[in-house]
Amino acid sequence: MSMKGVVFDLDGTLADTLPAIADAINYGLAAVARPEASRDEVRRWIGEGLPTLCRRALPEADEPTFERMMAAVSQHYREHQMDKTVPFPGIPELMDELARRHVPMAVLSNKPHVYTVPMTRGLFGRWPLVAIEGYKEEDRRKPDPRTLLDIVARMEARPSEVMLVGDSNTDIATARNAGVIAVAATWGYRDRAELIAAGAAHLIDAPGQLLKLI
Repeated sequence: MSMKGVVFDLDGTLADTLPAIADAINYGLAAVARPEASRDEVRRWIGEGLPTLCRRALPEADEPTFERMMAAVSQHYREHQMDKTVPFPGIPELMDELARRHVPMAVLSNKPHVYTVPMTRGLFGRWPLVAIEGYKEEDRRKPDPRTLLDIVARMEARPSEVMLVGDSNTDIATARNAGVIAVAATWGYRDRAELIAAGAAHLIDAPGQLLKLI
């Protein structure tokens, strides 16, 4: 298989962002006098953008309460998103090798764009990236394929020549919608069975295994 590009999800794929996200969610819940959520609960809620994440944490709240909670979460995350966030083991080595092979790389996340860009640059700024794209518009949020297809075009590749590596059924659906190859990262925030059921073309258990698919 000869690939002309790799697009990575961010949360749960390149970086372990769960601790900082869980802290922000619990700060928001405390702001509206709700009990703390476990880290495992937050892990299950991640993957479809900030409003959906907050709604899953506060499903029965009225709109003013929900808006207060989301504002508190946004404030806390903006100030502390990098406090406990690190690349997953093996990711730097993988990106080193992809760069050495001149394989174009990009990041596509459902994290708000205002957080995606500084986090990606802070953690992965030493590698060349064709694009860094986060959540901007609701109708283009993954699994909508349009932003992914824009990235593929910037890589000067066909969809069938590009892989999307992600850790969720949302990522797999995005890849399938765009016609790119869906690679599921099992070290992330979703169970292996869920990734298989979502229709991933490949599952990898460690970042270095991606090199065998390139």
